[in-house]
Amino acid sequence: MNNGANIPYIPEFVTVHLGAPDDASVPNVTLPFADYIANVASSEIYPTWPESALRANIYAQISFVLNRIYTEYYRSRGYDFDITNSIAIDQSFVNGRDIFENINDLVRELFTSYISRQGF
Repeated sequence: MNNGANIPYIPEFVTVHLGAPDDASVPNVTLPFADYIANVASSEIYPTWPESALRANIYAQISFVLNRIYTEYYRSRGYDFDITNSIAIDQSFVNGRDIFENINDLVRELFTSYISRQGF
């Protein structure tokens, strides 16, 4: 996924397993990356929080899923998904949930931003 400039490529889609990693009875869903982040943000934070708090959480959520994708955390273990919705180990994702408008607007603005360690 390296685009030659040592800048992470933001994937177009993310595949979410709707349960614990070893639960084969639940489906995977694939959706646009920004839609995934808007869902996670709407599931984990309150839309009434100050904008700076919303932005900080969205940055962290983006960075977390990018880590799962770039390290191939699940795919390297033989799974066919990028992340789960199991809040014990990943982020809260509620398939089909309503998305808060202000959170969706911030995600669309920020989804190509992420936290990185300088030099990595």
